[in-house]
Amino acid sequence: MPERFVSISVDDGHLTDFRTAELLTKYGLPATFYIPAQNPERPVMPETQVRELSAGFEIGAHTVSHLSLHTMPNSRALDEIVGGKQWLESVLGKQVLSFCYPQGKFNRATPALVKQAGFLGARTCYFNVHGFPGNPFLWGVSTHAYSHSMAIQVRHALIERNFAGAVNFFRINRCETDWEKHFSYSLDHVEQRGGIAHLYLHSWEIDELGQWKELEAVLAAISLRKGFRKVTNGDLFQLWKPESAAGRN
Repeated sequence: MPERFVSISVDDGHLTDFRTAELLTKYGLPATFYIPAQNPERPVMPETQVRELSAGFEIGAHTVSHLSLHTMPNSRALDEIVGGKQWLESVLGKQVLSFCYPQGKFNRATPALVKQAGFLGARTCYFNVHGFPGNPFLWGVSTHAYSHSMAIQVRHALIERNFAGAVNFFRINRCETDWEKHFSYSLDHVEQRGGIAHLYLHSWEIDELGQWKELEAVLAAISLRKGFRKVTNGDLFQLWKPESAAGRN
């Protein structure tokens, strides 16, 4: 039986991340929080609180300014990637190995820039993915904790050329648009076949939608699943080897 993993990642470093952290701690679940130095869209927690959060969870880099990298010149994108890593390492006083693309945006050159910056791996927003990637700088996720329509799910996958994810939306996730049920199907699939059930979320989004009860219910359900290794993104990145890659499936 292939190994079964469950991983959780939280983007943007909003102050509401502490509420998510409390729930994760309640259910004994690890997670990776991706934090930029600043964000033009909404506030980022101060450095003292980044350090506080790091006492219990992995902190990953999310660039300096949380801007889309795919339209930038490579030189500027590299500055954003390296600068975010250097800032976070100065705040935490330790090495940072996990990266996440702001808004899930990147181009063909960006993964190589992330590798050049010294990261071990990078998380994308490729949805409906349950396996180890062929490229360790293109890790996908199973479910976004937001109820996307079927049209958006399929369109998103096709635009990103995430064809396996498009197929999985129908085959594994049964065209489910409710994010709680969608992730439950991912957990069932991984429990039966092995792989990774990876939930990603924005705490500020959960807060705006008033879905804290729903998030807690999902975390409680994860904690009750036996036979899963509960891991951070960094844990997964360290396990990646060419022979472990199962494609984006």
